[in-house]
Amino acid sequence: MATSAVMTINRLGFADSEMQDFAYLRTLAYADQDAASAGEVVYVARKIAREGGDREAFIQAWTEQGRTAAQMADDALTAGRELTARMFLHRAYNYLRTAEFYFDRTQAEEFAALYDESVSHFDRALPLLNTAAERVTIPYLDGIDLPGYFFAADDSGRPRPTVVISGGGDGHGEELYFLAGVPHALARGLNVLLFHGPGQRGLLHHHPGQVFRADAEVPFGSVLDYVTARPDVRADRVALYGLSFGGYLTPRAAAHDRRVAALVANAPITDFHALIVDALVSALPTPPPADAPAEFWNGLYEQIGAADWALQATMDNYMLWTTGAETFADYLQNMSRSFTLDGLLPQISCPTLTLSSDGENEVAHRQARHFHEQLDVPHKTFYRLTTELGADSHCGISNIALTSTLVYDWLADVLSS
Repeated sequence: MATSAVMTINRLGFADSEMQDFAYLRTLAYADQDAASAGEVVYVARKIAREGGDREAFIQAWTEQGRTAAQMADDALTAGRELTARMFLHRAYNYLRTAEFYFDRTQAEEFAALYDESVSHFDRALPLLNTAAERVTIPYLDGIDLPGYFFAADDSGRPRPTVVISGGGDGHGEELYFLAGVPHALARGLNVLLFHGPGQRGLLHHHPGQVFRADAEVPFGSVLDYVTARPDVRADRVALYGLSFGGYLTPRAAAHDRRVAALVANAPITDFHALIVDALVSALPTPPPADAPAEFWNGLYEQIGAADWALQATMDNYMLWTTGAETFADYLQNMSRSFTLDGLLPQISCPTLTLSSDGENEVAHRQARHFHEQLDVPHKTFYRLTTELGADSHCGISNIALTSTLVYDWLADVLSS
C-alpha cells in the first residue's frame, strides 16, 4: 500500500515512508532555534536505515542521540558555558521527543518515562533562556491542572498582548516553543502561553482518561481564565494561535469566547472526518465503498501496519490513544465526526489570519478557503505557504522562520490597533 503526499511536496527523501521522512524533517526544522543540526539528523537517519529502518531502530537511535546531547549539556554546565548547555539541552529534548513520538503506547510506563525524560531537558534550559520563562499549572476540572509554560517578552512585568498557542494531535506544549517559533513572538513584544489540553501528551501521559473533547471551548475557557488574570497580560489583547488539529480547537474556542481578541488558524479544520477520510482514500488503489463496514476499516489499519509502520504508529498514538477509540473503525466512523465547526463560523467575531500550505491535501485547501470566506469579522487575511518558499509542509514547518514571521507580524499589528 502506498501512502499519499498529504503533508509536504518538498521531501527530504531519507525514508520511503512519507510519515517517517516527515519525522526527520520535523526534527531538523527545529534547527531554527538550535535544537537540531543537519549533520546529526542525517547521521541518525542513515544509522536507522543501516539497522533495518524499523520502529525499534528508530526509537533506539534517537534515544541514544538525545542522551548524547544531554551529556554534552552536562559537560557544558560543569564548564560554566550556559549558552552551549542551552543548545544541547534543547537538542536532547528534541531528539528524545522524536524517539518518544513513535514509542509503543501499550508500554505505558516506559512511554511516559521517555516523555518525562525529554521534558526534563527542556525544563533545565528554561533558566538559561534570555527571556523570562516559567512552568505553570492551569486549573481545569475535577482537581486536574493543565501543564504549561509562560514566556514573557521582557522582565518588566508590564501588561502585554499575549498569544495562547495550541498544537494538535501530536505537537503541543513544550514542542510548540520550536514548532510555533516562540522566540519570534517574544522579539515582537508578545507574551506567549503554551499548554497541554485534553488529548495532548503532557496531560494524557499522567491522566489517561483526559482525551480530546469536541467542546474545546471548555478547556480553552480555563486557559483564558488563567491568562487574563495574570498582571503581566493585557486581558483585552489575548490571541489564539492553533496549529494542525489546533486549527479546529482554536476556532471552536474563539466562536464561544469573546475574550479572544485575534485568531490564527494554521490551518483551519472545519470538518475533521472529511479531512481524514480523504487522506485515507487518496492512498488506496481503488476507492472504498461508501458504506464500507467496520471490518473494512479495521482491516485497512492492519494493512497499513504491514506496509508502513510509521503511518500505523501515528494512527495508533495520535488518533486512537488521544481520543480513547477502541478500534480504527470506531475512531473513523464515530469519534472523528464530532470534530466539526458546522454552524459556528458566524460566531467568530475577532480578526482572523488563515494559513494554508501547498503540501496539504485538496480537502484541507478547500476547508481553509471556505473558513476564510465564511468569516464575517472586522479584519481577515488569507496566506498561502508556498512550495517556492519552502513552506509547503504541514503547518509550514519546513520554514518556521517564515511562517512565524507572517504570524507574529500580523498579530503584533492587530493587537496594537
